[in-house]
Amino acid sequence: MRDPREYERPICAEVGPDLFYPEDIEGNGKFELVDKARRICQGCSHITECAEWGIYNERYGIWGGLTAYQRRIIRRRRNIQVRKEDIA
Repeated sequence: MRDPREYERPICAEVGPDLFYPEDIEGNGKFELVDKARRICQGCSHITECAEWGIYNERYGIWGGLTAYQRRIIRRRRNIQVRKEDIA
């Protein structure tokens, strides 16, 4: 599984990272930011690879259109045991 820094021209790189970490934002704008980030992911050719990376490696943010909560559900369903120190 490639590190996202190795992806060729990911759309998120054009936008910047702040949009993809809405969990850190409080207030009404949070859900709109999540929707915007997910729409950007939908147009990216790396969406599946990025989602898998997030499932195995990331605790926070939007990865491949999946929120942190959605990735936790997938980990449980797949019985993926990830140690906390292994997740960035």
